[in-house]
Order: sequence, then structure tokens, then C-alpha cells
Amino acid sequence: MREADATTPQGPTAHVSVLRLLAAGLEGLAGAGPGGASPVGARPVGAGPGKPAELARPEELNRPEELDRPVDGAAPDRPADAAGRLPADDTVRVPTASLSRLWSLGLVATDDPCLGVKAAGRWRLGRLQLMDYLVANAPTLAEALRVMERYAALLNTAPNEIRLTGGAGSPGTVTYQIRSGDPEVDAVASQYALAAALFRARYVAGREIRPLHVGLTSAAPPRHRELADRFGARRIDFGAETTTMTLASADLSLPLPDADPRLGAVLRQHAAEVIAAQASAPAGAVPSPFTDRLRRVIAAHLADGGLSLPEVAGALALSPRSLQRRLAGEGTTWSDLVDEVRRERAAALLARGLSRTAVAARLGFADARALRGALHRWRAGPGL
Repeated sequence: MREADATTPQGPTAHVSVLRLLAAGLEGLAGAGPGGASPVGARPVGAGPGKPAELARPEELNRPEELDRPVDGAAPDRPADAAGRLPADDTVRVPTASLSRLWSLGLVATDDPCLGVKAAGRWRLGRLQLMDYLVANAPTLAEALRVMERYAALLNTAPNEIRLTGGAGSPGTVTYQIRSGDPEVDAVASQYALAAALFRARYVAGREIRPLHVGLTSAAPPRHRELADRFGARRIDFGAETTTMTLASADLSLPLPDADPRLGAVLRQHAAEVIAAQASAPAGAVPSPFTDRLRRVIAAHLADGGLSLPEVAGALALSPRSLQRRLAGEGTTWSDLVDEVRRERAAALLARGLSRTAVAARLGFADARALRGALHRWRAGPGL
């Protein structure tokens, strides 16, 4: 690990997928005509129950990124300019100030009172990576909303207010209040976050969800029919203390048609580990390049019969003893690291919908029964 420097994110951070989705939403609105973004909440053509292609590794979640670094002496002055600076790495975290910066640019570009809900229209399952699949594999819509609260730190570690109250046989109220310190940014960002939560809820439920009530912290615009229509709300109020929507008990109790309980257990365990790694990592810590490369070599050898300490050491131009010393210096062992890589790959492959037999073959297990034993040991699920 290296120490934090001037380029390292300090304070609250967000997963880069959050920044990408926001940049895409705001950039899309820049050239939109009346009505703005496309309809939301429906599954794209050809989409089925989503499964993530990969899961971010816990140790890869604290790399620095500088959205506001000047180019040719100038800071970005449009969302599209800022979007061009987004890192390609799917595992980095960025300062939450970068989100506020994008919202400020968006607010300068337009005074559209529907800015937040329109930008949220760019959400599609998988754009927010692990969080989307956690939600999709919850047993009911109410539990899906609680998952958003429980694992909120995957997306943003700022002290935002996210919760579901009520809902046990009665309507439930979802609160999603962003707290950046700038009231104008908070109002539009909270509208966006609430809308994205609603669109996600519609998708995973497989049906239209119409809030009984929506409360926004912004002042009432001259015309707010479009806002009510985009939320599908029966009633919308302005000047509220927090951003909320109230859903019917019948909606909250809906079972999610594509949820996989076993996959959900794997994903929840993985998410808990990611959050624990974020919390325990020193500020600005980045993964060791050596360990990162070693993980890739191990993953490449899992299914080809060449996964052994001497074989992998040779691939790294090291002796087995030197490799063991390097691992000891980083606080781990060969067997522990191999087990960790297997566990991460198992979660990713199962999430993609592969059969247990196929996953066992790809990870070098003797058969599906051996994989089942590993899943039990990892406490990642009830087994096969």
C-alpha cells in the first residue's frame, strides 16, 4: 500500500458507476428536446433477469480519481466535458464532491424542474453494478428497498438519509435525501435518487408501481404536471423537509419474479465484505500492484490445471519461497489468497447465471459437490 497524496480522494466517496450514470443522464439531456429523456422503468428489449458480469473486488475500491483536473488550464464547464474525464476502471471510487460538481454544471445548463427525474431515466439494470443485482434478488419489493438502505455505502459513503418506514400491512414511505451541504444540489440530486429507486423498483417487480404520494424539497415550479406524470404519483407536494415517496402495501409485498434466493445470499455476503473492506482500508490506500497481478494470474490458472505455487511463482519470475515471502509481507498466504480469488470468482460466475457444475469446472473444483462444500464454508449461501 502507498500513502495518500494530493490526488487521493478524501472524505466521502462514491462508486464510479454512480458518476458514470449521472454523467450519462445529464449529457443525454443536453441535447434533448421537449420531454427530455426516454421513458423509464420498463425493461429494455431483449433484457431478462439481470446478472452482473463481474463483481468488484473489495481491495480495489479506494483508487484516486480527479474529475475536476483542468485540461489545457480549464476546468470542465459542461457535464459532457466532465464525463470525458471518467476513469475506465470499473472498481475505482471517486470523491462525492465530483457528483456535486456535475449537478452544479447541470443546474447551470438548465432550469428544468424535472432535471433529476429525467436524468434518472438513463438507469438500466446493471448500470449500478452490485447494488442493482442485490436489489433484483431480494424476495419482495419491500426487502429490495431495505437492501438499498442496508448496502448504501456500496454506492455512496456520504451521510445521506435512506430508509423505508412502515409497509407491514400498511403503506410504506421511502426517504432518499442527499446531503451534500448545498440545498440546491441536494434538492435535484434527491429527486434523481428517488426516481432511480422507483424505476429500479418497477423493473425488478415487473410491473408499474405508482406512488401514492411524492414529496420534494424544492419549491413548487410554475407547472408541475410533468413531474407528477414522470413519477406516476397520485399526489406530489413541494417544500418538504425530506424527499420521499409513499408506496401501497400491496406493492411493497410483491414477490420479485426473477429473484434467486441462493444468488441473493451470495451477493449479500459479497456486499458486506466490500463494505467492510472500504471501512477498514486506510484513507487513500490502493491495492498492491504485485497482489493485483498475482490475483489475475491465479484466476487465469484456476481451470487449466496449472494452479500450483511453483507454477504461479514461475509465471511471476519468482521462486516459490520468494513468492511466499512476498505474500507474508502483505499479510496473507498462498492458500488464503487462492481461496479468496475462488470465492470472488464464484460469486461473479453464479451471478451471471452459470450452473453450479459449470462454475465448479471453471474454478478447478473436482465437481459441483466440492463447490457446494466451499459455498457452505464461505457462508455465501445455503448450498446447491
